[in-house]
Amino acid sequence: MNPAASTTPRLTLWQVLAYGTPGLPLALMGIPLYVYLPPFYANELGLGLAAVGTALMLTRLWDVITDPVVGYLSDRIPGRHRRKWLMGAGMPLLIASLWFLLRPDEDVGLSYLYLWGLAAFLGWTMIQLPYTSLGAEADPTPHGRTRLAAGREGLALVGTVLAAALPILLGSEAPADVLAAVFWLMAILLPAGFLLMAATTPEPAVHRPLVDWRHGWPLLKHNRRLRGLLGGYFLNNLANGIPAALFLMFVADRLGAQDWLGWLLLLYFGAGIAALPVWTAVARRIGKRRAWGASILLAAISFSFAPWLGSGDVVWFALICAVSGLSLGADMALPASIQADIAGIDSDDGGGDRAGLFFGLLGLATKLALAVAVGVGYGVLALAGFEAGDSDTTALAVTYGALPVIFKLAAAWLVFRQLTDTESHLPETTLRGTTP
Repeated sequence: MNPAASTTPRLTLWQVLAYGTPGLPLALMGIPLYVYLPPFYANELGLGLAAVGTALMLTRLWDVITDPVVGYLSDRIPGRHRRKWLMGAGMPLLIASLWFLLRPDEDVGLSYLYLWGLAAFLGWTMIQLPYTSLGAEADPTPHGRTRLAAGREGLALVGTVLAAALPILLGSEAPADVLAAVFWLMAILLPAGFLLMAATTPEPAVHRPLVDWRHGWPLLKHNRRLRGLLGGYFLNNLANGIPAALFLMFVADRLGAQDWLGWLLLLYFGAGIAALPVWTAVARRIGKRRAWGASILLAAISFSFAPWLGSGDVVWFALICAVSGLSLGADMALPASIQADIAGIDSDDGGGDRAGLFFGLLGLATKLALAVAVGVGYGVLALAGFEAGDSDTTALAVTYGALPVIFKLAAAWLVFRQLTDTESHLPETTLRGTTP
């Protein structure tokens, strides 16, 4: 067999796009859960910033358990369509939980937010982990994995833009109206996207047997690539999560530009969509690791100007949103593609086909970072005595703008110094019976 042939992507563009369709409705949760949901429960339902931040942080901390467990189990489900079966099982749980979480009564308490948040995040995990794992297996070539990740995350960005544009489309900035619209879109689009993906995306016909934990744990423990990726990914997501949680307050209280919320979000995520094909091309030319590191530095440089903005500086903030948004496509697609490569290398080194576990660890890093981000963001403001609507917004500006830059720089250092390239590893899946 010609080794060069095994590096040629094996799926058509139609298959790549069809695989990515569930990413659109899944992304609709992002802005509501991190931008609209916290201030809605904290302010409109009167539960308080610190209490809501703590409750949401605790719900995400459960992912420390659920993500690795779901990933571990998804690798052990028998049959060829193990990833798709688990996704189908998670959909009813997610949609039912969102009904209660996004449409609460006025007299709910923190326990209500906590419990329905737990259920919704578990359902999301049961869908997302096998979904990303399938992207590591459907096309085993390094560039093929990047195409699948880019297709998934590109449509996820479209879903995010749709969520960002909802206030404009609805003609209402009220969080309750936005959250209700998100639920109905999820309930309709998620099952439709899943059916299209399931009908067109192949799963491997043959799986390598998994090693037991006594032999598998050392492979994880001594995997330098995995450590570098998870460390950089955690810090970068922490840097992204703090401004996401505080975005509404920063725009309304610091800039005095609440009417521009939807347009600013649309600009940020629109820039991410536009830049995604460019980052994919850059990654193929200079490598995924270097491309991702460059995108992190770009975001850090652009965001360093945010703390200096004040009332009325909407144009300058829009420029920051556009430039920092350019790095978003790389943030979403490249780490997942790198992790798919790392899982493939682990499989060839004797770990078996356990992509679910690897993406469980990546999901754990994501959710732990976002949980800490909400807790840190709201906690720092609470310690500083800041409340929504205060005239002195210094603490808000520093928390929103300065902390993310520090974490971004630390993430870039890990990516450049601790993570090593993955593209040079020759995929061997074509040699063991995987069907295209």
